[in-house]
Parts: sequence; C-alpha cells; structure tokens
Amino acid sequence: MKRLLAVCWGLFLGLCACPVWAEENFTINHQLHYEIHPNGSATVNQEISLTNQLADVYATRYSLTLQEVSVSNVSASDAGGPIQPQISRQGRETTVALVFNQPAVGKEKTLRFNLNYDALNLAQKNGQVWEINIPQLVLENASTNGQMTLAVPTSFGRLALMRPAPLKSETRQGVNLYFFDLQQAIGNGVNANFGEFQIFDFVLTYHLDNPTHSQISTEIALPPDTAFQQVLYQKLTPPPLNVRLDNDGNWLAQYQLRAQEKININAMGQAKIFATPQNDFLIPHADTIKRNLASQAYWPVDHPLIQAKAKQLTTPRAIYDFVVNHLEYRLDRVADDPQRLGALAALQNPQQAICTEFTDLFIALARAAGIPAREINGFAYTTNAAVRPLGMITDILHAWPEYWDESRQVWIPVDPTWGKTTNGVDYFSKTDMNHFAFAIHGEQSNFPYPAGSYKATDTPSKDVQVEFGQKLVDVNSQVAVNFQLPGAITIENTGRNALYYLKPQVTSVTLRINLPESSSKNIIVLPPFAKQKIQLTLASLKPFNFQDNLVTVVVNGQSFRQTVKIYAFPWQVAAGGGGLILLIIILFLTRPWNYAKKT
Repeated sequence: MKRLLAVCWGLFLGLCACPVWAEENFTINHQLHYEIHPNGSATVNQEISLTNQLADVYATRYSLTLQEVSVSNVSASDAGGPIQPQISRQGRETTVALVFNQPAVGKEKTLRFNLNYDALNLAQKNGQVWEINIPQLVLENASTNGQMTLAVPTSFGRLALMRPAPLKSETRQGVNLYFFDLQQAIGNGVNANFGEFQIFDFVLTYHLDNPTHSQISTEIALPPDTAFQQVLYQKLTPPPLNVRLDNDGNWLAQYQLRAQEKININAMGQAKIFATPQNDFLIPHADTIKRNLASQAYWPVDHPLIQAKAKQLTTPRAIYDFVVNHLEYRLDRVADDPQRLGALAALQNPQQAICTEFTDLFIALARAAGIPAREINGFAYTTNAAVRPLGMITDILHAWPEYWDESRQVWIPVDPTWGKTTNGVDYFSKTDMNHFAFAIHGEQSNFPYPAGSYKATDTPSKDVQVEFGQKLVDVNSQVAVNFQLPGAITIENTGRNALYYLKPQVTSVTLRINLPESSSKNIIVLPPFAKQKIQLTLASLKPFNFQDNLVTVVVNGQSFRQTVKIYAFPWQVAAGGGGLILLIIILFLTRPWNYAKKT
C-alpha cells in the first residue's frame, strides 16, 4: 500500500514547530527568487522539485507557514495546471496549503510545482536606510538543496551590510542581484541594509539635583563619537563649564550646582550611524587597551569558573557563539526593573538573562581570554521588541559589547542578545545601523551613567527621545579663542561636531613665544562645547619694546588676533645702568673731591 505524505516547509521570522518527515523519503530542490520593488513590496517565486526516494511514498500536499510576513496574491501550479491555495491565518502566522493535481508516483519520480505570492513587509525604509529581512528557512528534510536569488533596485543605494554574504552578485538593468546557496538561508535568513548611513534625531534630558548645603561639581555623559557614529549637537542648555574626554572616549559635560539647586539639562542633536568604521578614527593608547582586560564588579575575570570557560574559548567568535547558545532571554524580566546579575550569575543561571547578562558574560569571558572588551549602553531601534528586545529600564535603552580588534585597530560592536532573540541572525560579523551609543564602560563596569539614567526623584518623565532623521544638519565647524596673555590662550569648540588633530599656530613678529614642556599645543580631540587651555610665555625680540605687540592664533582654518604690551629692556643695558647708579652712590658717599681740596 502506497503511503501518502504531506510535505511541510516553514518560512519563519521567529520560533515555530513544523512536522517532521523522514529525510530518506524525498530529495527536494528549491529555487527561490525574491524581487524587491522600489516601494518596498516583494514578489516571491518558488520553484520546487520533489523526487521520491521510495517506490511506495509520494507527496500529495504541500504547506508553507510564514510568521511575521503579510502575503497576498497567492498563486500556485503544477503539471496538472493551477492549484487553488488554501490560506489560513492565526495570530501572526499565515499558512498556505496546496493539494497537488498530479502527484508523482514511483521511485525517482519528480513532482515539480510553483508557488508565487507578494510579501508586503520584507523591505522597509527606516530613516536613510532600506532594511531587507528575508526570514529564516526551516526545512525539516536534510536532503534539501537549491539556490536563492535576491533582486534589489539600485535606487536603494549602496549595500552597507548583508548577512550572510552572497556567493556572488551582479547588476542588470537597474537591479542588483545577489545569489545564495539555499543552505546559507536555512536557519538564519538574509538581512541586508542599503544606504550610506543612518540618521537619528535626538532630544535628551538630564535631571540634576544637589540636596546638600554646599556647592558641588558633577558631570553628565553626552553621546560621543565612536568609530561607528558621529554626533552633532544643535543645542545644550544650560551650557557646561567644559566637556572632557575620559579614557574610554566618553564626553563628560561638567556642571556646578549651588546648594540645594535643581537643574534640567536639554541636549538636542543628530547622530550619523555607519555600518563600517570611520577611517582614521582615534586609536586608544596602549595603556587604555590594557585596562580593558581588568576585572570589574560585573566582570569577575579572575573567578575560576570564568577562567575555566575562557580557556575553552580563544576567539571573539567562539565567545559570542557560546554566549548566544548558553543563555536564554527572559523577556518578562525587562518589565520588572531587574537587578543586573553580572557575568558569573549569568554563567551559572543561564535561564535569567536579558541584554546586560549577555553583554557582561561576553566581556568577562573575552577579558579572561586576553581579549580587551567593554560595554556600550545606548539606544537600539527595533520594530519588534520580542525579536530584538531592549533590556534597560531607564527609558528605552539597550546594552551590547565591543571587543578590540588588534589587526584592524578598532573597537568592534557585536550584539549577542539580538543574535539569540532573532534565532540566528548574525550580529557578530556585522551589527546594523540601528545601534546608537550613549555611554562607554571600559575602565568601570557601571559608570558613567548613560542618558536616560539622570531621573528626577519627584516626577516620572521620558528623557530619551530618538527618531529617524530625514536631513543632515550643517556641520558648522567653528572655534573661538580667548586670549589670557601673556600667560595662556583658550580654544573653545563653538561648533556642532568634535574637532580632531587641531594644531594651533601661535605667532608674533615682535615676540618670542615659548610653550612649557608640560603644555602641548596640539589638540587630539575637542568635543563640542569643550575648552582647551594652552600655556605659553612671551618675550620681546627687540630692546626697549614699549609698543603693542600683535599675537596671531590660526586654528581650524580660522585666524584670531590680540595685542599685548611686553616691556623689554636688554640685560646689557640694565646691567650697565645698574653699575652706573652704583658708582654714583659710592662717589656721593666717599666724596673724593673733598680730599683733593684739602691738599
């Protein structure tokens, strides 16, 4: 008696179950073609061949289950003609079932059929970036092979990232074609970003309170530049006294609060997020890199359990894979204002993890393995909090780690949390342009606090507002120079962006200008609102200099001038004049002419 089987094939964005059929029953070949249209909709064509491996087993039905995918215009056919699809929807799942017109009966017999449909949400434009998500393919038969093709309009812009990497690509008549082996898409799907960069407009509020009876000084962490982002500030009110750069690269704005004073600080600006690191970004000092190997409160590098596991994991990739596979994400913990557990607790209790545990465990294992690593707190855009969740309660924040790539001389961001919750999307090889860093934790595991953590104690508030930007603000690189002659000048960044590798030139025609050995006039980085004082000494080049002397400072392509009086007397004249005065005093006291008269 011949056995009839219904072939089930899953196409999913999330986790699901699919009936299993014995892999020895069929050899399956899939030819999948995804054509993305300029408006973001997609047409999907599947050409499928089922070859029987047994004489008494053949397929009569085929079903396709899609999760998180909206479909329309479903059509199908086989050698017997059109097939009427049976479509059912339950929650976010859509199932398409086909009953074949002419099943192929007999060993080595092949049934060929086509399935076509439109998918409305495979491509979406978020801000400046087109993001394409081809869901993972769940194929229960190990004897499946084939090819997948993705066609994307050239109008989408430059390819920023694609995971997995295609086997090859080519351009035809306004369309970029990317070719994959079907096995590449099984389990992971395909994720691609097109665009030069992403733009986020942001408004951040910091609530500061001085409950003491004396003046205090404090700092807030402003979102800084990193290798993968550039931050432009349109407003920071009230303005800070200064902004300093710490060893981790944080921008710390300095404020003074009077006794029992409360102030609200508002920062407004724009962030450009890149898929690849910026060229020639600041390379940290070797001592800073070394400090990112140290043990910290949430990263107990020296603990025997951490050390033992790290010995088994010698590369960042191995550590990432272990963290993704070992930990389980607990979405319900996010709503409960959870306590940060740290790396050791995450290792010992893998069922209780949120983004902080994924991050802490990666960092502790990396440092124990001799790989510098650090934590990033910030904003991460997602359309599905269940698939790509956010884990910090202070407004809508996320945590992810970075490791130091010595060969590339850059900090590389990875996201094991999203690698877990997206069920296999590769957030190691490349992240995306949806991660916006607020604060960097390297030398300390819990400081500085990111924006969104500076809360008022009396009233709840939403202090982090981030949305996609449509147009870049003007950069407007400007500095101002404050002269404190003859002893110093101060250079202030009055523009919107950080300035790098400034080399102020201080000159004068009539004065010699010297810098003390402890002072350097080269400025490696000057964040927005920051001030840098340069100590100097002035000496006249001409004797009897009683005139106004012009001092010129050229920096950032701008020129500033100030006059100063330097009263100069040559030392020879001063010495000679002193000697003459001394001689007159001696002559006055001894009066030798009186002795001459008496004789």
